[in-house]
Amino acid sequence: MFYYNILLLFILGLLVGSFLSVVISRLDTKEGFLKGRSRCPKCKAKILAKDLVPIFSYLILKGKCRKCGENISLFYPIIEITTGFLFALTYIRFYDVLGGPNLYLFLLLHFFIISVLLVIFAFDSVNYLIPDKIVIPSIIVVFIFSCMNILLNPTLGSDFLLYRPFLVNLIWGVIIGGGFFASLVLISSEKWMGWGDVKLGVFLGIALGYPLILVTIFSSFIIGTLYSLALIVLKMKTRKDIIPFGPFLVLGAFVAIFLGKYILNWYLGI
Repeated sequence: MFYYNILLLFILGLLVGSFLSVVISRLDTKEGFLKGRSRCPKCKAKILAKDLVPIFSYLILKGKCRKCGENISLFYPIIEITTGFLFALTYIRFYDVLGGPNLYLFLLLHFFIISVLLVIFAFDSVNYLIPDKIVIPSIIVVFIFSCMNILLNPTLGSDFLLYRPFLVNLIWGVIIGGGFFASLVLISSEKWMGWGDVKLGVFLGIALGYPLILVTIFSSFIIGTLYSLALIVLKMKTRKDIIPFGPFLVLGAFVAIFLGKYILNWYLGI
């Protein structure tokens, strides 16, 4: 059953990843996410249903449009495989920590969080922008889940968050997640960070709470610094070039989700 669930969630992740690729590609257009068939970017031909099967369609078509032969971007299978991997990894990491309804609620919430983070990572990496139409509704969703968890835990034993179901953990998560980046924006007059990073910090502060938001921030700065130094050494970027911070914050969040407990225990000597 354990391996069956891993396979099932990986397949679910592939399907969700296919949808996320559509969301990402349409974020800067007026097209809706749920309406309209996918089309080839070059010839505009509608993509057949049999060509929308995650991974397999790409392999069968050898990475080319069936009608015009234009190369299909590797972006699509990469998003699908990454989503599938993260969904399966979430189950592997937490299946023995929670059980019953708590596990299902945990998986539901964290699959949503992972999906949001992947969309932000991909879009911000290319467009240097964290879209409000994604991050603001996501803040509302995780806030509702967090309030449900805090209210239900004392009486029903419901617990489907990574942090303890206490209001103080939620409040400190928001203060640190949003306040830290807001201070950087104000001090630098938006030269170091943008308000999109502040909103993403609030989202992660609610989703991960305290103290995991600290792990997220520290990890993001370490990853960002190493990546930036590597680009400078390789002469691919200069110190004056702008590098979006959102993707590093997303990677820091993944570190916190999957390794945060172990990092905190190591730091505290537990």
